[in-house]
Amino acid sequence: MSDQVRPSKAFLLHAGCVLNTLFCLSAQADPLDPIVVTASRSEQTVSQTGSSVSVISTETIEKSSSKGIADALRGVAGLEVREASGIGSATSITIRGSAPGQTLVLVDGVRIGDATATDGAVDFGNLSAPDIERIEVLRGPQSALYGSDAMGGVINIITRRSDGPARKSVTLEAGSYGTLHSRASVSGSVDRFNYSFGIDAIHSDGFPRYGYRIKRPLLMADGVTSLPPLPWGDPTNRGGVTGRISYKLSDSAGLEFGLTAFSNALRFDNSFAFLPANVFSPRNHSNSTILQGFSRLKWSSDDGALDSQLTVFAHSTDRMIAQTEACFDAFFTSFDCRNGFRGTRQGAEYQGDYKLDGATGVITFGARTEVETARTSQDPAPAGSFTPVDAKQTTNSAFLQYRLPIGRRLDLSFGGRVDSVSSGPTFGTWRATASYRLEETGSRLHASIGTGAKIPSLFQRFSQFGSASLSPEESLGGDVGVEQKLFDGRVIVDVTAFANRYKNLVGFGFVASCSPAQIFGCYYNVGRADTRGLEASATVILAPDIWKARATYTYMAARDLVAGAPLLQRPRTQASASLTYSGVAKLELEGRMVFVGPRLDFAFPPVRLGAYARFDALASYKIDDRVTVFARLENLTNARYEEVYNFGVAGRSIYGGVKVTW
Repeated sequence: MSDQVRPSKAFLLHAGCVLNTLFCLSAQADPLDPIVVTASRSEQTVSQTGSSVSVISTETIEKSSSKGIADALRGVAGLEVREASGIGSATSITIRGSAPGQTLVLVDGVRIGDATATDGAVDFGNLSAPDIERIEVLRGPQSALYGSDAMGGVINIITRRSDGPARKSVTLEAGSYGTLHSRASVSGSVDRFNYSFGIDAIHSDGFPRYGYRIKRPLLMADGVTSLPPLPWGDPTNRGGVTGRISYKLSDSAGLEFGLTAFSNALRFDNSFAFLPANVFSPRNHSNSTILQGFSRLKWSSDDGALDSQLTVFAHSTDRMIAQTEACFDAFFTSFDCRNGFRGTRQGAEYQGDYKLDGATGVITFGARTEVETARTSQDPAPAGSFTPVDAKQTTNSAFLQYRLPIGRRLDLSFGGRVDSVSSGPTFGTWRATASYRLEETGSRLHASIGTGAKIPSLFQRFSQFGSASLSPEESLGGDVGVEQKLFDGRVIVDVTAFANRYKNLVGFGFVASCSPAQIFGCYYNVGRADTRGLEASATVILAPDIWKARATYTYMAARDLVAGAPLLQRPRTQASASLTYSGVAKLELEGRMVFVGPRLDFAFPPVRLGAYARFDALASYKIDDRVTVFARLENLTNARYEEVYNFGVAGRSIYGGVKVTW
């Protein structure tokens, strides 16, 4: 066994420390067994799935407030959030060391990845949280269920579905850096109709994204000239709208419509400019718009054995980036320009869930067709300076899964999928899971193993740097863990070990396979990587209805097997903890901590970013049944750190507001 595969002494030491420490840390324990849909494409309880899954509740999302979805995901074991600098800036999320484009992001089960992005990744900086019921995070290869992009895992953002009398709420908030934030929602049902609508809007004056609160001297792109004085801020205006309407056609059939829209307009800084006036020029700005809709027909057979659903969906992402010194003419002279990106996705999917007689399980099967397009533009575009992308591809898929309960303790699942890309590859993936419960001891063993695959993006296949013959990226990964409940469920500990092996990763460079016209390089399959580690979480109710807390810990070793070096932007250690006090009527206080260990980041040569710990405090007071006031203190210690090299983060900040519900 090579050193790259053998568990290191450091790994075993970390594992021992975590197992010993987590029993002393605390978190909120949910007495119910949450129902999730992402782990198997149909409803089942968390205890029945062998997959590693986390659920973020609407309460946690609302506490993150103006920071939106990305901040709500901080602290989830196995996830890393990287924000360039401030609200609205480029934000990526990775799962278990995978690349951002290897994480599939869904809204109500519909994929929202940007078809024009280099790797198809979702920029979480564009996403707000208008009216979200919960977020399900599924870790590990999931391509057998969800196809391309689900190599590292799946993040499914589920908007609210409501039943009963109308419920309305309005939230208003203000705070540091000229931040103004508002959110409103309404939901309910009338006769056969159910409805839910939400809207979210934020403005922030922000702060200079490049160089803010960086102590060391910074130079411009020429490596000689000092950075000019920082401006007062980089404004952001971001908003979002969600809506779901359902109509019950009969006792066994229903129709549902959903709409999601996000917009983000911000000013950014050009760290690659050679002229001082161009670094912080107001001409550096971008606008993004995401629109997505679906209609879904659900029906059951007369005997109730077969549940079916047919979903028709459409998605578009439009981006405009105006930047100084961003384009080059035929003589390699730079000039200011505007670049446009438009990606679309539309298609249909059928899914059936057939319940076998007796307790012999459920068969889930289905088929999907999806058409993606990507178009780019440049203004101005002198002759010989720009080669646009105008590409299209169709992917047809079929999937099958068998969920088999054995007695009342064991649940198994086996699944597979085949994806076929027009003028491209056809590939298969598989997956198996197991969950075994020992109610007498409060223990649960869970395990999963499967393969992942990712189709190269349209840019990687069809741009001037692309190759239509690229093979899919592939992975093999698995995990095994134990969940233990103690003291009548007041303490819950879950420890999971995982490992993933990647091959055929798409890289960029000048290699023999590049065509003579690709003088600057091309995309090619060469990369191999290995990630393995430990995820742990602990929940403890110290005193019922008074003290509760939560803690997570992640240890991960991630290596580039070609270069024989650590993968960039992957910290070995991450941890989070929270402690909540609710011993005074109507008052809730919470303290939070997030720790991220040192990691390497992109530079020439790569640089080492230092570890950091950030502390926040939250308070809310319920004046009456309708009105709640709240406040947040962020970065209490005024820590200086970077999630992206040379891009600083906000200092000590305070926010406060009121929420009215009726």
